[in-house]
Amino acid sequence: MEEFKHTFVRLCKDNHVDVQDCVTDKLKSFSSGSGKEKTVLDLSANSLTAKTCAVLGKVLSLDRTFLEVKFADCMLNEDAIKGLCHGFSINSFCKKLDLKGNNIRGSGAEALGKMLQKNHTLVSLCLEWNALGLLDNSFAVFCDAIGCNRNLQALDLRNNQINHDEAAELATNLKRNTYLKALDLRWNNIGLLGGRALIEMLKTNKTLSRLELAGNNIPSDVLKSIETAISNNADRQLLTNEHTKRTQTLTKHIKQIEVQKCAQLSDLMNTLDNQEDLLRKTKRSSTQKVSHLQEALEDRKSAFNSLASKLSMTESELVLAEQKLHDQDSVIARLKQEMSDMAVAHLNEMRREKEDRATEEMKLLRELSESNDKNIQLEIKSEDLDRKCKNQQEQIYELKEQITHLQAELKLKSSQFDERIQQEKIRQKEAIRDVEQYKQKEIIRVKQEADDLEKTLRDRIHKMEAHQLDLDEEISRLKATIMSDKMIAEEQLVHAKQKIKTEEEQRQKQLEEKVRVLQITKDDLQSHCNQQASLVSELQCKNSNLTLEGDTLKRRLEEMGQELAEKNNVTIAEVNKVKLELTATLNKLESERQLQSELRNKLSQVDRDISEQLLRHRQVVEEKDREIVSLSERIRALEYEVSRIRDDESQRAQILQSAILNYVAKVPPAAPLK
Repeated sequence: MEEFKHTFVRLCKDNHVDVQDCVTDKLKSFSSGSGKEKTVLDLSANSLTAKTCAVLGKVLSLDRTFLEVKFADCMLNEDAIKGLCHGFSINSFCKKLDLKGNNIRGSGAEALGKMLQKNHTLVSLCLEWNALGLLDNSFAVFCDAIGCNRNLQALDLRNNQINHDEAAELATNLKRNTYLKALDLRWNNIGLLGGRALIEMLKTNKTLSRLELAGNNIPSDVLKSIETAISNNADRQLLTNEHTKRTQTLTKHIKQIEVQKCAQLSDLMNTLDNQEDLLRKTKRSSTQKVSHLQEALEDRKSAFNSLASKLSMTESELVLAEQKLHDQDSVIARLKQEMSDMAVAHLNEMRREKEDRATEEMKLLRELSESNDKNIQLEIKSEDLDRKCKNQQEQIYELKEQITHLQAELKLKSSQFDERIQQEKIRQKEAIRDVEQYKQKEIIRVKQEADDLEKTLRDRIHKMEAHQLDLDEEISRLKATIMSDKMIAEEQLVHAKQKIKTEEEQRQKQLEEKVRVLQITKDDLQSHCNQQASLVSELQCKNSNLTLEGDTLKRRLEEMGQELAEKNNVTIAEVNKVKLELTATLNKLESERQLQSELRNKLSQVDRDISEQLLRHRQVVEEKDREIVSLSERIRALEYEVSRIRDDESQRAQILQSAILNYVAKVPPAAPLK
């Protein structure tokens, strides 16, 4: 720490830079702190100039003491960032760097990108509360550096004004990066397009296991797909870590066995060398004594012959021991081969189980898509019912218009009758009075009949409107039930997705199917609009025809009563028709309710099948765990046998050594020559 401080002060003097007291005070406090604090350089919330940052970059380029450096909330300008990045591009010891709240943008972002291209030790980089996303070109350089970096594992880009284009640029560069594991993009403006770009990135990037996207205006379905992809990556990472750990433990175990074998062989070779050395020494002593002890040797030839036989026996026993060692090596090699074959078989079984699980997931997804299609058909039927209700409303409006026309015609007729009566009064006063009384009675009768007819028609219209309101309430209720069923089905679909964890290609197919369904619904709506346009044209034709009929009705004053009776019959027939149609719609609605109940039963059956499949999978996993336990027990038994064989061989070698030493000790010394 003192060396760091001295170098900082010396470089400040050499470069004619004023030494800032805040830096020296921090370095003094670090030198007096604990061991953990001495590895963290924290200069946060200090106003540092560009020259001091350049000097700090030079000092940090050769530093070997600080594992973590913090420059948070220092409001560094672009030159200061460049100086620090120049130092960290050469640094090969620091693991974590914190540049939070420094308003980094433009050339500062480019300097960070160049630093990440050259640095090979940084593991974590925090850039929260900056403005990296203000300029596209500088952020593109930064993203290119992230794609090239092979050591960075955690990157914090919160509150950096990143839009959807820059998110797409970052996603394209992350496709090349296979080392970044955690990325924080909260509180930016990524949006729908950026979310889709991240989904495309996650199809190729399988190492990013943590991605935070809160506060980015991303739709919930895109967020759910991203979360599923991230969870798949996390599970894959856990599996790879477990596999590497197991392989490392197996390699360590094999190396230990090999080391033990080598130690045993070296021990046996040492014992053999010692025995050979003893034999050589005895031979040398015997050759030296043969010239002096020929007479004693002639007497004791039998003893030497027995010794030779014993030596041959010991040599044969040594050969047998070597053969046993060779057999043990072959047994160990065979056991290794069996272990590797069993591991391969276990991997093949796991692969088959994964394939079966994928097929079952595809079946479940197909059934869910079929249920969605049925829900869409039900919605189309409800739209048809709405269309029929609108047609009935139009018919009611037409009847009202006819009533108004009839009232106008009656008024016109009354005015015409009045004019004729006045003309007849001028011609014949006496006849006019009788005719006038008769006419007034007839007019009163006609008005009463018209009023009665109008009242009856109004009552029928009120009844029709009340019936229509009931139908609207039933339709709204059915829509609510359909929407609730649809929401339940969507929740079950999301739950099944979370459980099953489908892969990215299947999700893309589902999205394409949704687009196709939306296109079909769009075409249906367009056809419905065309039908409405044709209905409008037909209504206009009917209006023109009604005007012509009004002209003809003026001519047919005398046949008014008959036409009114015929119209009454027509209205009764239309009411009957409406009743029949309503009964038909009620039957259709009951059939649709039955279909919905059948769909609910199917969904419950699918849930039962999923639970049964999960139970089967758990049973298979438990069986595999039992097999692993049995294999480990077999390995322990084999290791116990190998240790027992080693103990037997060591005991035999000790017995041979003791026998040879006893024999050498029992040989009497040679008699001196006379």
